Amino acid sequence: MILIRRLQSEASNRWVSTGDGTRGQTQTPEGYGAMFRTWLRMNVPPSCYLFASSPSCSSSSASSSISSSPSKQFNHHVMATSIRIAIVGDVHDDWHLQEDEKALQFLKPDLVLFTGDFGNENVELVRSVADLKMAKAVILGNHDAWNTKQFSQKRKDPVQLQMECLSEEHVGYHRLDFPMLKLSVLGGRPFSGGGDRLFRKRLLSARYGVNDMDGSSKKIYRSASGTPEDHSIIILAHNGPTGLGSKMDDICGRDWVFVGGDHGDPDLAQAISELKETTQFSIPLVVFGHMHKELAYDGLRKMIVVGADNTIYLNGAIVPRVKRLIGEQGNSSNSMTDEIALRAPESEGTLRAFTVADILDGKLEKIAETWVSVIGDKMAVEEEHVLFKSGT
Repeated sequence: MILIRRLQSEASNRWVSTGDGTRGQTQTPEGYGAMFRTWLRMNVPPSCYLFASSPSCSSSSASSSISSSPSKQFNHHVMATSIRIAIVGDVHDDWHLQEDEKALQFLKPDLVLFTGDFGNENVELVRSVADLKMAKAVILGNHDAWNTKQFSQKRKDPVQLQMECLSEEHVGYHRLDFPMLKLSVLGGRPFSGGGDRLFRKRLLSARYGVNDMDGSSKKIYRSASGTPEDHSIIILAHNGPTGLGSKMDDICGRDWVFVGGDHGDPDLAQAISELKETTQFSIPLVVFGHMHKELAYDGLRKMIVVGADNTIYLNGAIVPRVKRLIGEQGNSSNSMTDEIALRAPESEGTLRAFTVADILDGKLEKIAETWVSVIGDKMAVEEEHVLFKSGT
């Protein structure tokens, strides 16, 4: 019983939301089985495991002190021994809570990251994402502010409603700490449309006081202030940074013009550069979307870049991310191949795309584009395309 009470106490510190002086609420335990298992792996010898019902924890709040800029800190620790992150790229209306939750439970991630563009201000879908009972962080994209150019003073507009239902899990210009994983997710600029101009400038000014790229870069940088010294940082943005190539098929390359061009976010690139120059935080992974894998004029985009300092830049925008499987009755399908048959003769199912990143002792071990079939209550990995593997 002493051990169980200790586990309950540890479980109560699920995540701490920080940034701009805000305070985050402790999450309920139901959605954090994977994080709880990670804590067990980190802290309890297998011979000491006690099996009981899920530990309950009382709600609490916490915050980290925020200063004007991150100090020169030395990171003496690495993140949790083993972490799995599932990335849901640009959704564009392809999300079904029950089906995607089944697939995610099958993949068993410790953390789920969403790169935004859920739909053209699709409030109901975003509300469904908020209902996912797993540890997660979200950034809103340009399509999530597709019609709203400025906040309404008379009623809550769709952008306000999306941000309200996501609450602290929306990490735009904001940081979310996961103490059990020794990991912090640092958010980039929300609503990004890529390139050298601010998309939805009035929204950014009204909500965040950001009026130009320099102010945006500083806002991202300052959100890192107060990150626990033993945490690694993962950056989550809707669009990637500049400097990763300018060809049409590069990770942030313009594919709608034949001359190409770098369509990355300069403010994100500047913030990352300053964080690396002025702090000792480990930044093993930068996750984003926006630039779809399928190019406008045929071909596929490069979805991963390994930087000279071993930071990995990962584009998760596999669009469309849901494809229907073909049944034996010859039902129509838009599945990845025309040869995948259902396991049950007359059942229907879907393939759902995730990018899965496995981290061991603070270092990326493997990243793979993973397609999970969901057929009723049966799940399986149908296809896996390895994008990165340590040592190869």
